[in-house]
Amino acid sequence: MSTTVLEADISVDAVMTELRGRIRERLRAELLRHGTSPALEDPALFADVERVLHDALEAGDRDLLILPELLGDPETWRLDTSMRYQSHRGAVGAAAARFMKQRIIMPAVRWLFEYSRDNFERQRRVNQALFAVVQELALETARLRQELQRSSPPASTTRPDQ
Repeated sequence: MSTTVLEADISVDAVMTELRGRIRERLRAELLRHGTSPALEDPALFADVERVLHDALEAGDRDLLILPELLGDPETWRLDTSMRYQSHRGAVGAAAARFMKQRIIMPAVRWLFEYSRDNFERQRRVNQALFAVVQELALETARLRQELQRSSPPASTTRPDQ
């Protein structure tokens, strides 16, 4: 059994572009079927929205975001998942409390912590993505406002009745 290989010029970029287009169209159809905004019926608008979100997520991966800086000290808004052994009791009471915490309570808490840590990490990634998207939308809004200001005629300072 012999096989024949035909030589053809196949552009990987063209194939990938077509594949992305098919995926985008399936996603758009699925969203429309489930009741998303009717504005997304326009394939060009959907592609623009997807591009904005994709660009925002890529920017968010680089930790170059304005919103975390505006939120202030990360201690006030970032989840703290570290566990500490602390006590407000005196030396003798603290030793007994620490023993109870380390040997009895903390193994159960540690299991719960390990179980929850994956959820905390997922939430951190979602928050990072949302920060990036909000920043990209704020940038786009600012650009559109600047464009509108440049294209609109300056407001007249004289009243029409004069």
